[in-house]
Amino acid sequence: MATKKCGICGKELGFWDIQISLKDSVICENCFETGNFSGGANQAHMNKFIGNQTIAEIKELIDDPVKLEAIKRKVAPVSHRFRQSIAQCSFCGKDIYKVDDPLKFKDSTYVCLDCAAKYKATQSHGWASEHTIEDFRKSIKQGVDFHNIYLKQAQKEQAEIDAEKAAKQQHKQEQDSIKAESVCYGGYYFDIEKRKIYDNTLFHGLIFTANADDIVSYHVNEKGHDKTKHHTITRAAVGAIIAGTPGAIIAGTTGGKMNEYIDKLSVVISLTNGRTASVNLLNAKDNKADGFIVRHAYSDLNHVIAILDGWQAQESQSPATPTDIPAEIREYKQLLDDNLITQEEYDAKKKQLLNL
Repeated sequence: MATKKCGICGKELGFWDIQISLKDSVICENCFETGNFSGGANQAHMNKFIGNQTIAEIKELIDDPVKLEAIKRKVAPVSHRFRQSIAQCSFCGKDIYKVDDPLKFKDSTYVCLDCAAKYKATQSHGWASEHTIEDFRKSIKQGVDFHNIYLKQAQKEQAEIDAEKAAKQQHKQEQDSIKAESVCYGGYYFDIEKRKIYDNTLFHGLIFTANADDIVSYHVNEKGHDKTKHHTITRAAVGAIIAGTPGAIIAGTTGGKMNEYIDKLSVVISLTNGRTASVNLLNAKDNKADGFIVRHAYSDLNHVIAILDGWQAQESQSPATPTDIPAEIREYKQLLDDNLITQEEYDAKKKQLLNL
């Protein structure tokens, strides 16, 4: 698909970008707003007028806001019928209506867009809300460029929008990277190599939950029922991360006879901060124990347990912290000097530490 460019600023416009069609070109939403083509005008009539203009004619109207306001009154006037005026223009005294999109100052005074256009201030609504009408008059005498103020503010807002988009894009890339390196079970992502667990939340995406070292223990919850019985049976099996022999839990080994139907199956991981992470692998009634859904859930269960036990095995096999032999010899020498051990005991310990 060919990319169009704004006839005013040259920005490339994609499929999702708002663009206003002209007779010989298009302009972007920002340039449309900068020119204030919609303020105090009938939007439908104004769009029709703009569609019949060339890019050169639109540029002329942007540079001449007085002419633009006159055209808006002519080709796209806003009806004031059955409306009550809200104030009078502090400059020309004419009635002002809310639909006229006037400048409203913080001292509750108003200036119509026709008067504001004389000083290129038709887009100064934000500035006006923070200043009084006297501030406006003084700024006019000082030759303040209101249009330049608006452009700087618009650029600042655009920069903030771009920064937010960049942050979201970076966040998405980070999330995609985690997903690519991890396996997902029950709404949780397990990064096996980095020994991390992430919760896949609805509104915030992946949120870091725990390191492998934060896991105290886990237990398996299984709830099922038999067709001939009206009550459910809940069983649990515990796997200790801190102590105990690692081992996979398979269907039916969580205690007692295997139910005809399995309703719920989860692994609840207890963390050092007192919180738990519940990896829900099955939560639906009337699933036959020998059916595909249940067998798949138990397969996922075994995979999760294999990950947890694998992490524990890595910790058990990790080399012990090397002893600082010179420091330990000095400690025994100090004991000798303090007459707390004999020379023979010191010599024997020194030989032991030095493997002599």
